Amino acid sequence: MGAYKMQSTDKNCSTLDASSHGVLIENSSVARVFFALWPEELARQALHTIAMKYQLRCEARTMAADTLHMTLLFLGEIERVCLPQLMQTADNVSAPAFGFILERISFWQHNRIAYAAPLEKIPALAQLVTALEQELIAAGFWFDNHEFNPHVTLLRRVGHALESQAITPIKWWVDSFVLVESVMTELGVSYQVLQKWPLSPR
Repeated sequence: MGAYKMQSTDKNCSTLDASSHGVLIENSSVARVFFALWPEELARQALHTIAMKYQLRCEARTMAADTLHMTLLFLGEIERVCLPQLMQTADNVSAPAFGFILERISFWQHNRIAYAAPLEKIPALAQLVTALEQELIAAGFWFDNHEFNPHVTLLRRVGHALESQAITPIKWWVDSFVLVESVMTELGVSYQVLQKWPLSPR
């Protein structure tokens, strides 16, 4: 995704240029954040098992099990003073809980990743993303209008991409979404969940 901008009546809040995603901004006043679905333990372990299965075949690096997630909306680097406003905005999102199934592994050769994805469209997932986008826009947050493509990255630095193929179906029940900060550490990128929002029970 490209750069994200935020327009707000609060002049202290602004979203920084996030077009260079690989560059770490060494500034404690800045947070690199995104909204995501965070899988429960059974789904997480099932996803990690699939990743391990394909690692050698694809000559790739496996994502750590505790980092597996589905990004809903990437915001990029924002000023930390804007986080309370961002969280208050997410408080307004209303969507029902739902379930879906990840059924295939596919590859993007341009960025050398392998990912798990559903076979069919998931209306409830699209509803959640749309509700989140609408609330952020209403609050003055603006972002690139890319089509949402639900996926969970399993492998990076793929040396040998395969044809898209079926995997053992992984059931995922979604009863919440989260705001996550991506933090650079000596061991690499670490994800920290900043806040969690429950979805409405059916």
